[in-house]
Amino acid sequence: MKRDINLGKREKLLLGLVVLAFIEVIYFYFRGKPYNGINSLGDMPNYVMIGLVAFFIAYYALIEKQNIRKKHWLIGIAYAALVAAPFLFERDIPKVNVEDAQDLIARTEGGKIVKDREYSNKIDTYEGQEVYLIALEKKDNVYRYAFDPYLEQYYPFSN
Repeated sequence: MKRDINLGKREKLLLGLVVLAFIEVIYFYFRGKPYNGINSLGDMPNYVMIGLVAFFIAYYALIEKQNIRKKHWLIGIAYAALVAAPFLFERDIPKVNVEDAQDLIARTEGGKIVKDREYSNKIDTYEGQEVYLIALEKKDNVYRYAFDPYLEQYYPFSN
């Protein structure tokens, strides 16, 4: 038994937008993954969701002729939110990844990078910002350093 699904223009457009937004979120999740998930996706999913909600309202709630200006305004807001989301996300990605931070600390402090068995590889500061946690072994002692990828500075942690 063959099922034929006929979608109208409106449904095809909305389905395409949902798929595009999903692909956008997945792409930027993997784009930010080399940075150890620092601050996750930030506000990018919020902008994508605002854009999608605006499209749904414009195409399902504002069908009457008297709402045509509201419809065009909502479509404009939706496009702006979906277009701005990737650029805002790129702004939030740090320029230094974990490997670069490890190399910098190993060169500066001397010693060998080791896997930390007591702490994970990232921690949250009191401000809620995530920083890399790097363990360095020098003369049978383990020193831990927290590296802020946005300020590109490190400081001793739990030595």
